[in-house]
Amino acid sequence: MRRRRLFILILLAVSVGCSGASAAAPRPTGTWVGSVSLAAGAQPVALSVEVRGGRAVVAVGGGHPSRTEVGVRATAGRLRLSLPGRPAPLTIDLRAKGARLVGTARQGAARGTASLHRGAALEAATNGLYALGGDRFVASFDVPGQRTALLLDAGETHVLTRTGRGRYAIGAGLSERTPTVGEATFAATAATWRGEPATRVALRQEEVRLAGPGGPLACTLTIPPGSGRRPAIAFAHGAGPALRSWTSFSAAHFHRLGIVTLSCDKRGIGWSGGRYPGEFASTEGIDAYARDVEAQARFLASQPEVDPARIGVSGGSQAGWIMPLAASRERAIRFVVGLVSPTTTQGETDLWANLAGQGQTPPNRSDDAMLAEVRAAGPSGFDPMPSIRALTIPALWLYGGADRTVPTRLCVERLEPLTKEPGRDFSYAVFPGGDHGLVLTANGLLAEQARSDRFVPGLFTTIAAWLRARGLTAA
Repeated sequence: MRRRRLFILILLAVSVGCSGASAAAPRPTGTWVGSVSLAAGAQPVALSVEVRGGRAVVAVGGGHPSRTEVGVRATAGRLRLSLPGRPAPLTIDLRAKGARLVGTARQGAARGTASLHRGAALEAATNGLYALGGDRFVASFDVPGQRTALLLDAGETHVLTRTGRGRYAIGAGLSERTPTVGEATFAATAATWRGEPATRVALRQEEVRLAGPGGPLACTLTIPPGSGRRPAIAFAHGAGPALRSWTSFSAAHFHRLGIVTLSCDKRGIGWSGGRYPGEFASTEGIDAYARDVEAQARFLASQPEVDPARIGVSGGSQAGWIMPLAASRERAIRFVVGLVSPTTTQGETDLWANLAGQGQTPPNRSDDAMLAEVRAAGPSGFDPMPSIRALTIPALWLYGGADRTVPTRLCVERLEPLTKEPGRDFSYAVFPGGDHGLVLTANGLLAEQARSDRFVPGLFTTIAAWLRARGLTAA
């Protein structure tokens, strides 16, 4: 009897042990949320995976591919999936660890980590471009600290505050949450904007890791629907440790025009490798950033969806020094769209910004008096004009009349004579009331920008008309 009891206890122990192992490592299904990073020390970004049978909807935040449906391998205690990427897919391999899924992320030679727990799918899964009636569009995206909506081509923009799953209150301005001016909803394939229905545009996004001269550059490639080779644009960043999400406003407009875009984390920031050169626009720093832009253009020229004869670069502020240098050296770059891009030297620009309060406070002197002091000081630091004079491609400069960071009047004075030279295709426009973000304000102050609900009238239509006139939009 004692042996029989011992035998039964052993069987029970084995049975309980097997049952416990099975319960601890079930086949992952349902919705998981957490983060993923790529390469040691890389900044993690939010990730959610909605597993339904052998398929999953994957959303990545921070300007990465916002919604991708892929096949998955979900077995007992393990989840494996691959997101489309170039030159290699981004593969995530997770194993159960208690109530979590933890594991690795890899893309080519890059290695990182991922961790998920049970939760709701990211709201980022509904970021994207939605078509309203009458050839109008609304874009929704995340910029640092908030979700934002942009109406194209009107240029109207609002902060969004979540009120429920997929539901948002529309704030009064770019960063002004109250009072609210309506409600919006965003779902997988459709949206509503103040009661008006919209259909999601089927943008295709892929995680890209390309070889840059100072280390690998991590980017998001976005391809609008259609077939054949399309125009494409790479972005140059302004000052600061910029992530790919910082180009969201401009990228949305280019997607609406059927243009492929490549948005990258700045060198040494986010998932990009190399050393961040810093915010100061030194000659060495501008050269480094220009070489990264050149690498992005060469990458686009090699992609089957892109027309290599219609590749451009766009960017704002400090990018105005970077883009002409890159375009003067790299033949893959065929046009330039600059937003508040200085044609003045680094020293002149910085002096103007300091005198004008950089939009933080109203200047205590007139624009004429401040410009007189800038002219008296003269050029110093990096000078973009040699590179601009070397350009033989179409280029567009757009300025704000109330810019407190870039001296618009002096920039136009430098640019105007070149626009009249035979054989050049240089254009510019100055928008009254435009601040350094080309947001409509009274005095160019950041506090006014936060309350404003629109970019300067005509900004996006001017860009679209300029591109269309040169055959630089999709059919």
